Amino acid sequence: HSRTLYISKETTYITEPLKSDGKQVDYFAALRQATYPPNIATDDNGYRLIIEHLGKAPDTTPSEFASICGQLGLDAAAIRPAKKYQAPDDFLRAYAEGPEFDKSLLKALPRDRRSSEEVPEMLESKLAWPWTLNELPMMAAWLEENGPALDLIGEAVRKLIFHMPLALQSEGELLSCESWREMLRMRAFGQGLSVRANYRIAAGDLDGAIDDVVACNRLGRHVGRGTFHTDLLAGISLEGTAQSIGIAGSLEHPLTKERLERLLAELDCLPPPGTLRDKALAERFSGLDAIQGFACNKALREEYLGYYAADPWLHSATRAGVDWNVTAIRFNELFDDHLATGNVPSYRPFTLSFAASLLSKRARSGYLAEIVFWQRDSYDMIIGRTRRGDCCRQMQRITLAMLGYELDHGTLPPAWTVDAEGNPLHSWRVLLLPYLGHQVIYEQIRLDEPWDSEHNRQFHGEDLAVYRCPSDPVAGPGQTTYSVVVGPDVAFQPGQGKRLADFGPHSDDLILLVERMEPVGWMDPGQEITQADADKGMLAMGVAPSVTTGRIGSHHLHAHSFGFRNGAVRSLSWDVTDYASFNNSEKAMLEWFQRLLRGANADKSCAW
Repeated sequence: HSRTLYISKETTYITEPLKSDGKQVDYFAALRQATYPPNIATDDNGYRLIIEHLGKAPDTTPSEFASICGQLGLDAAAIRPAKKYQAPDDFLRAYAEGPEFDKSLLKALPRDRRSSEEVPEMLESKLAWPWTLNELPMMAAWLEENGPALDLIGEAVRKLIFHMPLALQSEGELLSCESWREMLRMRAFGQGLSVRANYRIAAGDLDGAIDDVVACNRLGRHVGRGTFHTDLLAGISLEGTAQSIGIAGSLEHPLTKERLERLLAELDCLPPPGTLRDKALAERFSGLDAIQGFACNKALREEYLGYYAADPWLHSATRAGVDWNVTAIRFNELFDDHLATGNVPSYRPFTLSFAASLLSKRARSGYLAEIVFWQRDSYDMIIGRTRRGDCCRQMQRITLAMLGYELDHGTLPPAWTVDAEGNPLHSWRVLLLPYLGHQVIYEQIRLDEPWDSEHNRQFHGEDLAVYRCPSDPVAGPGQTTYSVVVGPDVAFQPGQGKRLADFGPHSDDLILLVERMEPVGWMDPGQEITQADADKGMLAMGVAPSVTTGRIGSHHLHAHSFGFRNGAVRSLSWDVTDYASFNNSEKAMLEWFQRLLRGANADKSCAW
């Protein structure tokens, strides 16, 4: 037999408000009280503007929409969307399947990628780079039909807040992230902003492109500040979409210093990013609501426990009886420990001896708390993506700083400066300090003395977080995990900077900035990655330390990030099997990567 769950601070964490039966905590109402801004139902809320003019997200039920509108101070029955929005991939899919499809467009695709099944995907891949209506004439209709909606999104994300209310259809539902439909719509908005930005870049409308880039970034920040972990991940993904837009991607319409400065000023004014700690209350309430639901509603327990249980043995064991108070107390202990230390309880796989231990009601009650805790989300994955998002922000600022330096000096910074005898003086990182907000440190460094002179050694330990990936487990103050590649055919060389104009007409995705597996001193000019080592390709995570020195790599799962000449930051996978277009050919993958290092990648249709 199971023991009734009692309401107390030790078990339910909060004791009010209660549901209408007076016997259960209303976690939904409590979360609204704790997290909703007071102006959620006013014109200060940009999301309210979206609902008013674009209506509900696809597949949202009428009752869910009514709940959302009610919390926004709107009448769902009175909503008459004045604008419409269709995601670019949906538009291209409909076009490829329709009677107006122009098969001659396939001639621009690689010979081995012209099968009709891949037409929508291949046309869509062109939208990830600056494109013109000569290349994709059907997109003129998409721009005209969806432009007003994209302008509305740009207006909405500049409102004081952008808060999406939760929607539960009844008190009996478990509190969880029910906003996945809206997350899909936000992702589609980000895709549309990216597609239009790339069109504007190719057309020379860089001010309009900057508007779209900033709107996509702001949308990501707003979404990432939402209630649950899933909101944080969606926000990071949207920012990644914005970071992948190469604002300097058109060599025919180069970025000016004034426009670069405007972009940087806009990025500096973005709302602060969401954090894991911001989501702690919602995730705790969600877990406790599940435990309370299991304890108070047998039918609900039978429906959901199979999802929460990692093994059917546990499902059977809970039928034998659970002390739900023990479960709730243990869940709160796990959550408190996680908040204090960041620890996540390790998964305990089922064995015969472990299964025998669950014959104890107390043991299986405590273990059920661990199962519910694990199901909140994969914390390791969330932490990893959060840190990777922070890393990409830093890499983009460094990459844009390189472009700013090139606009001021006519060349990229040299890999390191040299004295009259050719001896190394200072790294490119020192030269970029004024472009990264560190003018004071820059002015204190003696540039005519070596980096390790008696005076300059005092700056070796400067804690410059912008030069250090947060995913690196060992890098500390004074160290960097970002490098340039040095050699005759790549973007950097010692002593003198190279002109970007010398890299040819297909160099918009020339690699400028790379991650390195082994951290080095940030001022040390002798620790850059050589062209010979870079040509060996990217390292997979977890390789032996003895082979990582001087090699491109990172501690992000499955991929490394790169900064490009066009101002974008994108991630490349070191897993060759991710690239079906290369027929799993390691040689082809390596040759393509070497072209990126040299700015000679003319074919972008199957590279990303």
